[in-house]
Formats: sequence, C-alpha cells, structure tokens
Amino acid sequence: MNHPRGAPVTPFAIWEVAGTTEHLGGVSATRRLLDLCHILPGQTVLDVGCGTGYSACYLARQYQARVLAADVRGHSLEQARDRAVRAGLSGQISLLLADAHHLPSSDSAVDVVVTESVLVFCDVPRVAAELCRVLRPGGVCGVNELTFLAPPPEELTDLLQGTLGIRCHQSHEWQAILAAAGLVNITATVRRISLWEQLSGHLQADGLSGYMQAVRKGLADAEISRVFINKAMLKAAWKFVPYVGYGLYVGRKPL
Repeated sequence: MNHPRGAPVTPFAIWEVAGTTEHLGGVSATRRLLDLCHILPGQTVLDVGCGTGYSACYLARQYQARVLAADVRGHSLEQARDRAVRAGLSGQISLLLADAHHLPSSDSAVDVVVTESVLVFCDVPRVAAELCRVLRPGGVCGVNELTFLAPPPEELTDLLQGTLGIRCHQSHEWQAILAAAGLVNITATVRRISLWEQLSGHLQADGLSGYMQAVRKGLADAEISRVFINKAMLKAAWKFVPYVGYGLYVGRKPL
C-alpha cells in the first residue's frame, strides 16, 4: 500500500495494510447498528465500504439477507470474496467495485443500506444523497460514523481534516445531513470510543494472528509511522480523546 507524501493517511490505514476489519465500536457496534435496521430475511442490503467483508458475511449469515458488498478498493474486495468463500456465503454476497459518490445501483433498488466509517472521508452530502437514492420507499439507512461529543476546538478540526482527511460532525449535524438527503425518523445513539471495544472487535473478526499481523505491517509502513508514531500525534490523541466518539444513525426513506 503506497501513501503519496502529502496525501492524508487515515487512522484506518494501519488495518487496511494487512486487510483486517476496523469499524468504530468494533464488532459490537456493527451488530447494534444492524439490529437497529430491523432487517428481514430475503431483503437486499447494500453495504457501502464493505472492506474485508465482515459485516457483509454477518448480514448474510445472521439475517439471511442478499448482500451487495461495495468498496472502492479492489484489494479489499478480494479479501471480502475470500472471507465469503471461507464462510460458505458467496452465493448470498455480490461484490461491487464502486465509489460511494457514484453507486452503481438504480433508484429505489435496495431495502437497506449500511455504511461504517466511510462518510467522514467523502463529500458527505453527496454520498448521503446517494444512499437515500438507492433505497426503496420505506427502506432503512444505517450509518456508523466518527462523532464529536462536544464542540471541537479548531486545532482538532484542523488536525482531522488537514492531516487525516476526516470531516467529522456532532450528532445533530450528522442527523441534519441525513435529513437533508431525504431520510426521516432519524435516531442517533452516540458512545465514547473504547480501546477495549476496538481490540475485542479485531479479535472477534480477524483473530489474534490477524490483529498482530496488521500491527506489524502497519508499523512497518514508513508513511503510517511518519504520521502516527510521533510525539505531536500521540500528544494530540491524549489531549482530544474527550471530544470524539462514534454515532449509530438510522433513518428511513419516506413512502
């Protein structure tokens, strides 16, 4: 994985290098989000930014859904395909190489759309509108995104956007964005980030060996080390941790 100097290196890059699963709140947050979407057997679910396919496989196995797993990275889709094959779920999961800004689905094509840790790296209003567009009337959209727990200092927003390419919002702002895209009855569940919850999620999704492999490969990546393993970034992480958490947002497309 190459990171051109000057381009944002995201906090998820360390896991992308080794192809492991990383969602805010870990596996438990994924499961809570999907429960909030009230998915029924046989429904078509679009997983935008599917990564290595953990959520897609969980949807297929636990909800008996027909899953469209989309990601902009071909390498991630290969790993999602391998995960689906190992789980015996490849017949229920279709893989799509797609940019969230231009989803290949037609209007009103899916029953549910979910996305985890994707919108903060995008043109948020544009992608939110795409998520709503592909939903059938009455369909449900579930989102898990980094969320400010309090009004952030300018130093923090500059760090997130300028260095990491992240556009974060407070809960009421996320809800307003989703409402402007056309969703209604939006609910929000906001929690602080727990390091134990994150670690537990890695172990459940990828096992201890997969987690350790990701750490080793990530730290061996020169650009990742340059951005994250330095005094300024570690100091900032300690200073600003009270301001950030994650939110689970669920809305419905009007009938």
